[in-house]
Amino acid sequence: MRWAYAYLALLLVVAVLAPWLATNSESAPIPFRAETTALTGPRYAPPGTLAPDGRRHYLGTDRLGRDTAAGLVAGTRVAVLVGAGSLVLALLIGVPLGAVAGFFGDGGMHLPRAGLIALMLGALVGSAYFWGSLVGLAEGPVHWLTFWVCSVGVVAAVSWLLLRAVGRWVTSLRKPVGVPVDRLVVLLIELVSSIPGLVILIAVLSLVRVPSLWLVVLIIGLIGWTSIARFLRAELLRIRELPYIAAARITGVGEWRLLWRHALPNAVGPLVVVAAFFVGSSILAEAMLSFLGVGVPADQVTWGSMLQQSRARPEAWWLAVFPGLLLTLTVLACNRLRREG
Repeated sequence: MRWAYAYLALLLVVAVLAPWLATNSESAPIPFRAETTALTGPRYAPPGTLAPDGRRHYLGTDRLGRDTAAGLVAGTRVAVLVGAGSLVLALLIGVPLGAVAGFFGDGGMHLPRAGLIALMLGALVGSAYFWGSLVGLAEGPVHWLTFWVCSVGVVAAVSWLLLRAVGRWVTSLRKPVGVPVDRLVVLLIELVSSIPGLVILIAVLSLVRVPSLWLVVLIIGLIGWTSIARFLRAELLRIRELPYIAAARITGVGEWRLLWRHALPNAVGPLVVVAAFFVGSSILAEAMLSFLGVGVPADQVTWGSMLQQSRARPEAWWLAVFPGLLLTLTVLACNRLRREG
């Protein structure tokens, strides 16, 4: 069945066209904005109710008089943003770690001692510089992460250049050292996976003074990369033993080129399956947080926040049926892609 592809494509189109689909204009398909409140207008109005100015609420209103149809469009945009944004971040972390761990194992990667020392110095000195000088300038988690990565990267690069220059006269710095990269990556995966993701989300978001949707995307991506890395590692453990990899290695193809040009492309197909499941889980996690009132700004209309309002007013069935139906179809569509993959 191809309904899953059509449904997800429709969600993407609605998310892109959301500013034009729901706006305070009589010519718009939905003549209301999701954030527009009408405390003097119909609240908890059933579908089809007319507003005082003659515009119709096709799917009813919530407790603040906001249009339900406009809220569904805004929630669709939030769902697509959370699913796509967290997936990109998880792929940026999980693909390199999983690919290197699965292809090289514990003895296949060798780095010069100068490089290892530079990485350790970069992590130590860069983190110390960040905590001592830059942490006060960070306005949020995104700035915090950016400043820390830049600090570690700059110190590691400078250390590597200096050690490489010194290594011309010190022979021991040029000797390669085997890196147990597979063991390190598996240890990191187990460390991140040992704490339930929902607990981390609620704990971190409860400490934030100003809720932000981007923070939700960041945290979901940072804790969700483990499934991608674990799957890709297992897939490359199988691919690296295939005959064509051994034949390419005999012809003199470099290990890194062999990984990125020959082994990794054959793992992209199965990786799409895991990515589809991750998108559905991310959207469900965001809806759960919105339902609990954690992490998402109070004025942000999402599917989860609409479901939370239906809990306070059970007779307003439209606030539960319509967002619940969209959430269910979205997760089922992602799982359908997983089964077809």
